[in-house]
Amino acid sequence: MIRLLLVELEPDDIETQSLARALRDSGVEVVYAKAGSAEEIARAAEQEDVRAVGLVVRSDEHRLIGTELATRTVVFATAEGDEQALRAAGVKAIFRPGNAEGVVSWASTLKPDHER
Repeated sequence: MIRLLLVELEPDDIETQSLARALRDSGVEVVYAKAGSAEEIARAAEQEDVRAVGLVVRSDEHRLIGTELATRTVVFATAEGDEQALRAAGVKAIFRPGNAEGVVSWASTLKPDHER
């Protein structure tokens, strides 16, 4: 089983909620959290022993959180122009808005947790 942490950085984030459903429907175990800082997200990722963290990046603050968590982060929706900075910081994968299928496909390439 693959475990991913999806973090809602803004209230009622429909994109994150939709992606969580798509991943669950594809057999990915999704841990869903609401957090406001990189430290909170890092703690949640460690406690939940997840493979990666998913964020929707819509602002400079979100981009900063994504870069601070780069080694564990997959950004699944990002504003135009954010990709280069996030890739330079080491973000594992970046997906454009509305590409739940791409995230599901990427997640399916990860080794199951028991094989880590």
